[in-house]
Amino acid sequence: MEVEVTPPTPAPPSAISRPRYSGTVENVFRRFTYRRVALIRAVTQDEKALFRKCNPRMDSLCLYGNIDGSWEVLPPKPFEPSVLPEPKRGINLVRDKMRHLKWLQHISRHSDAWLIRISFFRAANLEARERQRLFSMISMLPTVQEAFVASVTYRRISHQENMIDETKDEDEGCGPTFCASCGDRYHAKGFWVCCTLCKCWSHGKCVKVKADQEELIKNFECPECCAEKRGHD
Repeated sequence: MEVEVTPPTPAPPSAISRPRYSGTVENVFRRFTYRRVALIRAVTQDEKALFRKCNPRMDSLCLYGNIDGSWEVLPPKPFEPSVLPEPKRGINLVRDKMRHLKWLQHISRHSDAWLIRISFFRAANLEARERQRLFSMISMLPTVQEAFVASVTYRRISHQENMIDETKDEDEGCGPTFCASCGDRYHAKGFWVCCTLCKCWSHGKCVKVKADQEELIKNFECPECCAEKRGHD
């Protein structure tokens, strides 16, 4: 964590209170980039460690990106007008109320907002032209959220969650899964027909039924059920 040191000879207070941080555009931008890299790593390479540190049974926690390139999950500091802006509070409290991917996106968005706030808090004493240059430099870099969405971590978690959804759909019987005739997997764009006896689904082409054959579809019996009925006759 960065520790701010109060200048030994502070300037007298002005009518409009402004932070007493001095520095150049390059200095503020360098701090921004180190914090940004730390936050990107937290939601990508280190996402499992981030998950463990964000225990929902603990009090409200924040994700900090530090100027040495490290990240920390800590309780927020007591509010004081002189300290740096705080990150989003309570990221641990919503951890188990969201899907993992959505939770990481939630953190990414708020991390971007915090990076902007803290950078322009430090840039408050710069001239308008310098602040505009700082904004242009920051805008040239992908945001934390953009970096997260483009990451291998995002694709991996997205794939895992999609697989879980598919498994749940199959377990809950949400429509056909495999064709009873050819064994191919269900495809939403294809025409399927359900047997009124065994409730199995088949490709229309596999059982020679077309989408416009409404009466046949309503009373359809698959070849296996028909053969079984004939065997009992």
